[in-house]
Amino acid sequence: MGHKSGLGHLKRLPAPSYWPIHRKEAEWAPKPDPGAHKSNSCLPLGIIRRDALGMAKTRREVVRILSQGKVKIDGRIRTEENFPVGLMDVVELADANIAYRVLPIERKGLSLVRITKEEAKFKLCKVIRKKVAPKGLLQFGVHDGRNVTLPKDAESAKYETNDTLRLGLPAQRILNHLKFEKGYTALVVAGRNLGKVGKIVDTQQGTATRPAMVTIEDQTGNKIDTIVDYTFVVGTDKPAIKLEAN
Repeated sequence: MGHKSGLGHLKRLPAPSYWPIHRKEAEWAPKPDPGAHKSNSCLPLGIIRRDALGMAKTRREVVRILSQGKVKIDGRIRTEENFPVGLMDVVELADANIAYRVLPIERKGLSLVRITKEEAKFKLCKVIRKKVAPKGLLQFGVHDGRNVTLPKDAESAKYETNDTLRLGLPAQRILNHLKFEKGYTALVVAGRNLGKVGKIVDTQQGTATRPAMVTIEDQTGNKIDTIVDYTFVVGTDKPAIKLEAN
């Protein structure tokens, strides 16, 4: 019996709840292309342009605008209407001269937060794996699917899993490094505490039956317990990026 691949279509009702689309307006929704982000944790580029920002009325308009190279994702022109745009991605609209970052907003899910031109020049990437590559190199896999390969030296040896790298766009040059440790500011990117932000006050190692945990304290003194996989370091004393929508 042959292997059945994933479906090439998506109906609106089972689409992610944070997508800014009307569930009963039509039957079908754009299905994100395979890429750096999972289909349930991203926004198709066409939906961003048409539904989230209201800068097109129809799919045909979206296709025409994208074909003109007026939209950049992480500093690179993207023309695919179903290109997956996910956590921390920077969306630049050349025709409108504005930029957005995709961030989790409390009680909303993934949303677009308008940022300045200076903020659009960099991106925060969480290190999810680290391994030794051939020829004395270190390879770091980050949350958006890209790999950053560096010479094995004293500086790169400091980068560990769950740390955050601040990458310049589009060259991907490392600008600085944020440690996953007590005192640093972290953002919750999944789970019931999605969108909450605070300082890391405690961490607990995982076991064979329990994942690693972290405790975050917000500005009001409330403490939040979540798993390490759901946290994303975004700054030292304060966030290095804008986290709230206008």
